[in-house]
Order: sequence, then structure tokens, then C-alpha cells
Amino acid sequence: MTSEPERVGHRGPAFRCVPDNGPVELDALVSSDGDDDRWNRPGQPTLYLALDPGVALAEAGRHQPASAGREPACQRLLRLDVDAADLVDLRDPASLAALGIDRGPFDFLDREWARAVASRLRSRSGSVAGLIVPSAAFLDDPSRGNLVLFMERAGEVRDVVRAWRQVGRVEIAGI
Repeated sequence: MTSEPERVGHRGPAFRCVPDNGPVELDALVSSDGDDDRWNRPGQPTLYLALDPGVALAEAGRHQPASAGREPACQRLLRLDVDAADLVDLRDPASLAALGIDRGPFDFLDREWARAVASRLRSRSGSVAGLIVPSAAFLDDPSRGNLVLFMERAGEVRDVVRAWRQVGRVEIAGI
């Protein structure tokens, strides 16, 4: 890392698809033990949110198992009112340069490399509370991204999610 990247905030809507199988529990949105997460290693509590509804739907589709089409499945699309500060925007070329990263957004598909970048920022002194990253579903459009909140730095979910409501529902009938 060559210098400090600019810190930004996100105050406004974010989106997430969740299974439509019971009450919504916001604390359950925090991932900490997933082996397939891009921006955290097991044991690192992380909240993943999309910056727009299309990204949330695409991300839900990316994480849907190929065999899941045999049984009907429903997802709720949630709109969350988020207030998060001290983020580093990895879609911004100046932030990438400040971090000494000269790789492009397609390199974020390398899960180990993405985890290494996030771990480096998590372990820095200071208050990097998360990232804004390009969505793996829309690498051709870096304006479409995800919030990746480091919950050990950002606090409790209720500290960053001020309110939420369901704004849609997706049903995949058994195929």
C-alpha cells in the first residue's frame, strides 16, 4: 500500500434478497462462516448489500445452486436504509492506486485475491468499516456494485441499517 485511500460513506438505500421462509432477521444477514464469500474469510463477520435492486437479484441468482430449480423457491427483495461511513470504494481508480492495486475489476473474481485485499484493509489501523466493490454480476458496469461491511468495525446491524421493507418477491417455480 502506498498511501491512504479516500474514505467515503453510503447513506441511502441498499438491497438484499433473502429466502421467503419466515420472519426477516437482519442479524442473520451477516455472513461469518461462509467458505464461498468473496470479501471475507470464515470467522470475519461481513454484511453484503447491493447498491441497486438489479444487482441484488443478479447476486441472488449467482448464489442459487444449479440444482435448486427442481423445487419451488421464493426470495424477498428487501430495501434497507443504510448509513455507513469509512468505506473504501474499490471501483474508484484513485483508491486502487492509493492501495497499490494495479489489477482491474475482473481480477476481483479471484476469490483469494479479493479476500487478501479485504483482509489487508480489515487489519489496518484506522477505521475502514467496509468496501464498495464492483458486482461480480456486472463487471462490465462498475457503477453497479455492492456494499461489503466489516461488522467488527461497523458495529451491530442496527447501527448501519436504519429501516427496511420488502419491495418485491421473486418466485422460481419447480423446473
